[in-house]
Amino acid sequence: MTRSREGFSLIEVMVALTILSIILVSLAKLTTIVAVRGRTNDLAAKRTAALQLEENKFGAATDSAIALWTTGSKTFTLGDFTYTRTLTVTKQTSTRYTVKIVVSPSTAPSLEDSVTLDRTAPATTTALCTGC
Repeated sequence: MTRSREGFSLIEVMVALTILSIILVSLAKLTTIVAVRGRTNDLAAKRTAALQLEENKFGAATDSAIALWTTGSKTFTLGDFTYTRTLTVTKQTSTRYTVKIVVSPSTAPSLEDSVTLDRTAPATTTALCTGC
């Protein structure tokens, strides 16, 4: 009468290690893809934040300040994000300005974002104001 041996054979251990290595390589590839997407999303979030900052800055300006704006570029740094803001001011009429703001990151200048503001000075008299 022969007794069967207890435990794993060498073949079973090698098959298990092969399956484990295939799974770990797949997880490593997935981790790399997630890290690259995270960096891309980080850059997009910083670009959007810089564009909103510039838009708020020029959107809240007074009408007298709008007349002083000039077309040109300037470089800014917010934390670890450096970008170039290009401002284009077009005077449509004596009271109407179109302002185009373009934000280009220094690390990837081809990934630029832009917004156009249309600013009009308030009328000096209105139909509702009879004593103005």
